[in-house]
Amino acid sequence: MRRTLRRTLGVLLASTAILASVVGAHAQLDRYIVDKFIENGRVIEEIIVPGRPPAIKPEAAFLPEPNTAMGTNSLTNMPAFTWCYGCSATSAAMIAGYYDNHGYSNMYAGPANGGVCPMNNDSYWTYTGTPPGSSGECPLSATHMGFDGRATRGHVDDYWIDYLNTGPDPYIVNSWPEHTWSDCTADFMGTSQSKFNSKKDGATSFYYYDDGTPLYDYSGCEPGNRGGCHGFRQFFESRGYTVLTNFNQKIYGWEGNTNGYTFADYKADIDAGAPVMIHVEGHTMVGFGYNDTGTVVYLRNTGTLRGIRIPFGCPPRSHGGRDLAR
Repeated sequence: MRRTLRRTLGVLLASTAILASVVGAHAQLDRYIVDKFIENGRVIEEIIVPGRPPAIKPEAAFLPEPNTAMGTNSLTNMPAFTWCYGCSATSAAMIAGYYDNHGYSNMYAGPANGGVCPMNNDSYWTYTGTPPGSSGECPLSATHMGFDGRATRGHVDDYWIDYLNTGPDPYIVNSWPEHTWSDCTADFMGTSQSKFNSKKDGATSFYYYDDGTPLYDYSGCEPGNRGGCHGFRQFFESRGYTVLTNFNQKIYGWEGNTNGYTFADYKADIDAGAPVMIHVEGHTMVGFGYNDTGTVVYLRNTGTLRGIRIPFGCPPRSHGGRDLAR
């Protein structure tokens, strides 16, 4: 029997692009918009997210007690994973891990923590420096032979060479059979896979309408490419769950749009118990709380095990610590 994820599934997979709101952001972001085309009379943009967490560790945010009447809320049992072979796949794994701890227990099915997704990856899986381009390990983000009891090749073995490498994947070079996608978000999201439009290691593609309206479950790029939002949906379905809706959407006001995702939308999603995937300047994070004072968004950023914060619609300058902690 398939179980339906009913908690605001327009938000579970809401990949909300916080791409603007700082002076000069447009020039910086052009390099992440890798394609723009018209489909059914509407303009769609492909945005590639290759990011790693900031080199400067941001100051930790202290979350206020949840009190929606006072304008604050945050989700409990929200995992904090360090970067594991792609910020988008790692952020997706945190969201899946959250649901694993809230009644959807087949998201993670490994042996760690008694079969319940851990609250962090560093306590359970060794941080590795090999292959080159050192990364954390998290089997919910990217499976890897020798980790979490896996005795066969997984995502890392088949697709990873080094961060931003564009060469053909190891399974192609070595002519061994590609593993069957299972268990990790990076498989289904197309992360690092050279067969998808020569994808760079660590990178994931997302597709958006340019006018700010939601783009639901886009798969029109296939088979040559893979959209991360559609792939994330497929991960949930592979675990036996039915996804009601999934979409990508830019924030309200970006390039003058009046259709985008608002702070009120974000609050409604958090209040409904649904974390939100958020992109900022080539990096992906997870929103899991808010504070009306300063329109603050609380985030997991794949660079620290503690939460950070930014004002809604104000991406951190170069992911620097001062702006992240504002």
